[in-house]
Order: sequence, then C-alpha cells, then structure tokens
Amino acid sequence: MPKVSEEHLEARRQQIIDAAVQCFARSGIHGTSLDDIRLAADLSRGAVYHYFKSKEDIIDALRERSVEEDAEIFAKVDAEDSDLPVWLRTLRSGMTRNLITPGNIDTRVAMFLWAEALLNERVLNSQRELFKPWMDIMPDMVKQSQEAGDINPELDPRAIIFVMSSIAIGATAHMAWEPDEHDIDAAVEVAEALFTGSFWTGEKLKGKSK
Repeated sequence: MPKVSEEHLEARRQQIIDAAVQCFARSGIHGTSLDDIRLAADLSRGAVYHYFKSKEDIIDALRERSVEEDAEIFAKVDAEDSDLPVWLRTLRSGMTRNLITPGNIDTRVAMFLWAEALLNERVLNSQRELFKPWMDIMPDMVKQSQEAGDINPELDPRAIIFVMSSIAIGATAHMAWEPDEHDIDAAVEVAEALFTGSFWTGEKLKGKSK
C-alpha cells in the first residue's frame, strides 16, 4: 500500500476543519453534529474520527489555525513602515481583517463560539487561548508608548488593551448581525481618533477623563 504523504494528511485535516466552519456558520456549534461535518466534508466516519474525536477537537484545531493567522498578521504589522505605534496599527488590522468584512462566515462562527463558550468550559478555555497571546504581548507595547510619553502613564496597560479588544469584538458582533449596515473603514478612523485624542475638538472635554 502506498504511503500517504504528510501533505495529503494535512490537506484532509484542513478539509474537515473547513467543512466544520461551514456547518458552524449555518447551524451554530450546538446545532452541528460530527455527522453533519462528515457529510459536508464528503468523508467517511472513520476518516473524520481518524483526525477528530469530537467537535471540541475541531474547535481546538480551528483555534490553532486562527493563532497562526494572527501571528502572520502581527508580523506584518510589526514590519510596517509607519509612525503609528504597533499597538495602534494592530487595532486597525484587527478591525479590518477578514473576520469583520461583510459576508464573511467566520464572523458568524466567532459569535457562535463565544456563545457556546458560556455553556462549554472546554470551548471557553479554547477561546481564551485565542485571545491570550494578544493580552500578553500588547500591554508591553503600550508600556513602551507610556515610557516614551505618548500615553498617560496612569492608565493600566491591560485595561487599554481590554478596551481595544472590546472594540474589535463589538465590531464583530455588529457585522454578524448587520453585515451591510456598517462602514468598517470609517469605524477604524473613529477608533483611532479615540486613542490618539483627535476625537475631541472642544476644550471643554478635550483631555478630560471625568
């Protein structure tokens, strides 16, 4: 029997993950069975079980793929020739990446995963792992901007990143609900204005926190 190549095995694994994404986007996590995924992938039960024993296994694999994609995005942002600090460029990239573009099924999948995480501890831990790299790396970048005198040093760096990620998460929810109602590029301009101080034009509120 001819030996199956690593490339073939990985392609089959990705085929199953892609089928799961389609099923999750259509029926949600709870409403999708392994058999649904098998049928969508056009594979036998044995072929699917060879790679994944449960939906949670597939969700973990999907998270790992997302982490790799995020790492590529971060490396690209870090290499950009820009006067803006990396953490602010990352906000822009996070809001304009494919996840938040109109019609992208990944937006729906993200919403279903976040909802399932409230009921399934393993899914919750998987989603936490997805956000963990950003929450570990980005605060240090904010600290550098604070040390350079660009950000109020009294503000908590992790709280700043929490607010930034909340903006991206909120944008994801809006685009899942109303994909054709919002201009992400315009939203990015507003988000950057909030973080650079150009949002306020009047002296009454400019620079005030209370």
